[in-house]
Amino acid sequence: MASQRVSTNLEKEVTCRICLDILQYPVILECGHNFCNFCITPPQEGSRYHIKCPLCKAYMKATYVPKWLFAHTKEKFRGMDSSERKQKEKELRCPKHGEKLHYVCEADGQFLCVVCHDSKEHKLHESRLIEEAVEHHQEQIQFHVAILEQNEQELVHMKAQVDKKTNHFLAQVHVEKQRIHTEFTHLQQVLEENKNFLLSNIEQQAQHGVKECEHYNAATQALLTSLKDLKDSLKAKEQMLPRQLLQDIKGILHRSEEFQVQLHSKTPIPLDLDQQLNEAKSRHDSVIDTLRKCGEQLQANRQKHQGKTLQDKSTTHRQSAPVIFDVDSAHPDLSFSQDLKTVTMNVISWNYWIFPVGQQRFYPFPCVLGSPGFSTGRHTWEVELSGPRGPAGVVGVAWEQVQRQGSLTFEPTSGFWVLRITRFQCQAITGRDSWEDLPICSRKLGVCVDLEGKEVTFYDAATKNHIYTFQASFPGKIFPFFKLLLPDTHIALSP
Repeated sequence: MASQRVSTNLEKEVTCRICLDILQYPVILECGHNFCNFCITPPQEGSRYHIKCPLCKAYMKATYVPKWLFAHTKEKFRGMDSSERKQKEKELRCPKHGEKLHYVCEADGQFLCVVCHDSKEHKLHESRLIEEAVEHHQEQIQFHVAILEQNEQELVHMKAQVDKKTNHFLAQVHVEKQRIHTEFTHLQQVLEENKNFLLSNIEQQAQHGVKECEHYNAATQALLTSLKDLKDSLKAKEQMLPRQLLQDIKGILHRSEEFQVQLHSKTPIPLDLDQQLNEAKSRHDSVIDTLRKCGEQLQANRQKHQGKTLQDKSTTHRQSAPVIFDVDSAHPDLSFSQDLKTVTMNVISWNYWIFPVGQQRFYPFPCVLGSPGFSTGRHTWEVELSGPRGPAGVVGVAWEQVQRQGSLTFEPTSGFWVLRITRFQCQAITGRDSWEDLPICSRKLGVCVDLEGKEVTFYDAATKNHIYTFQASFPGKIFPFFKLLLPDTHIALSP
């Protein structure tokens, strides 16, 4: 290995990097690279002392190597292992004719000797001397390197501008998020304070009413005790002998009369409690009405902005690959148009468990997947449901590995994010036995699945109004999904 490295270094010292032959009248540049005088010296007069190195591209002064130094190096090279030197010389000669290689064919890039150059195979090809070809291609390389360096500078500048805009944009987004958070926190504080104030007032009214009732009950209980004593006294007087009965009879009757007057003058159960409560409810109604109007306005603004976002998303993704029905996944009783854009539900076969179907097909429920499936990005498509009894179907997306046969549950935990649409209802299926009734019922709706944002959004395809959004965690590839509910109903896809 050591001798090989020495021979390689010696070879570099005595070999011209342009003609790849032993140096003739060698010239050494200030950068340390060696070339033949003929190879490196430009043909123009006066440029001998300002030579551009073909290897390091630097301009510098050239000096001749003293003959004795070159001879000394040459002797070292001759002292190399003869077999190794012969191998190197062999590599620089034509393997077919044994001649030294002087030319390079521009057509096929082969190195040619004089015999190859004049042969029929290369006679009609354009060829150059190796040193000329090297010089030409070095110029081409320099030209392309200059262009690429310019492109690199432009890209670096563009990247810096984009990074600057991105940082500014993210800073503005952060400020806006903080502003929204601050305003809503302040609003929540105001609402909380008003809620506590109203609850405190109604609680004070409740305590005041309870105290009044307790005071009334205590007074009433005292009257009842007095009444019982008076009644017992009268009954006892009634059972006495005449002389005893008449003794102090006027006094006891007078006490009874006074009790009657006192009883009739007693304030009945406080009637002003209801009035006070009604006045409080009237004040509360004003506050609640204001809150409801504010909530309705916020809801309307949110739906408006969601509709705008959905419209933008829909417009952006109209260039996506069109969705078609995947007949390999379809229930056997579904039929399709020739372009696979429309599916129709035929009369259902009731021999469900006898009818042979492949495992990839939905059965016994009349379902079908759409194609293609999606693993990344945002994708939008629209569907239209129709039939003699109005629209009747289930539309949305499904996980690639959902169960397809037997008893199916069309819910998010089972891999289905769908809406059920009928003539009078539109429902978001949220669980095994749960759903959410939606205010918009459209026979033509759009579906937008955002795999990075983990959302499945539905909107009215005619008005672009938002209908419903599932927050989803997709376990894998997602496909459009459809289920028909009644015979002779249709589902059509666009685009």
